Amino acid sequence: MKKIGILAKRELGGLFYSPIGYLVLTAYLAIMGILFAMFVMSPGTAADMRQMFSWSHLALIFVVPLMTMGLLSEEYNTGRMEMLRTSPLTEMDIVLGKYLGALGFFAALVGSTLVYVLLLAIYGKPDYGSVLASYVGLLLMGSLFVSIGLFFSACTRYQIVAAMGSFIVLAVLGILMDAAAWFVASFLSMSNWFWRFLRDLTQYLAFRPHMEQFSKGILESRDVFFFLTGTLLFLFLTYLVLESRKWR
Repeated sequence: MKKIGILAKRELGGLFYSPIGYLVLTAYLAIMGILFAMFVMSPGTAADMRQMFSWSHLALIFVVPLMTMGLLSEEYNTGRMEMLRTSPLTEMDIVLGKYLGALGFFAALVGSTLVYVLLLAIYGKPDYGSVLASYVGLLLMGSLFVSIGLFFSACTRYQIVAAMGSFIVLAVLGILMDAAAWFVASFLSMSNWFWRFLRDLTQYLAFRPHMEQFSKGILESRDVFFFLTGTLLFLFLTYLVLESRKWR
């Protein structure tokens, strides 16, 4: 665990000292600020953050690929991957160290949005229970997003390719699946078992319905299970990629 912690600390420091880290922070705050203005501070709307948190995955779809694209791709390009492999670190140590470092930076991103909670507390009376549950959901969703970005960074030495790969997957799960679920439920007959199955499947794979539950202050095992199993799946796939590349 000590070796993983050292690698995670190095990765976290690298993100904080790199220009891309501040670009990601600026972009994330800007998009979340737009959502805050649209759903919270807009005249005539209720002074709560539920809708903002429900749609917060839209910000992460854009910023997480930028944050994670160089986690392993840069190691391939600079030759540091060979140094890591000749060190006492195992492939799983590398995966977990990189992942925890990036997740730490993501937690800092999420923490930066507390300024919006402070603004709402000044001008309104937020439901702190739902706000707390929403932040739990954000961290769980972010853990999945980071693991997806890490996987694509492990697949290629080209950072732009890694960013595009993770962006496409996140956009499919964050936008396309949500749109598909809405289309199936609105225009197709639910008396047919196949359409009902397709509706339930697309709703389960989409990010927004899960995050919507957290934004209401509801912590359901179904939603926690979705994010945790997805995270473990992509971490395992990343490990397999590193193992396969070791023998090339």
